Amino acid sequence: MEKLNLSWLKQARRSKHLSVKRVAASIGKTRGAVWRYEAGVTDISVSTLCKLLNLYGVSVVDVFCQEVDTDDEI
Repeated sequence: MEKLNLSWLKQARRSKHLSVKRVAASIGKTRGAVWRYEAGVTDISVSTLCKLLNLYGVSVVDVFCQEVDTDDEI
């Protein structure tokens, strides 16, 4: 299974004017964990990803379609 590119997480958080501390508290993780997800240093669970998507107002379709659009050449 390919690793999901989550480089957009930091931008999504900032666009909602949320601090790492606030996001961590909202999803029940540490600030360090949120930073590691944003940096791509550690893998993220589906449940945590869903919490972040809901918090940032991003749909699952947007995330996976972006992956397909950038990875596949026609």
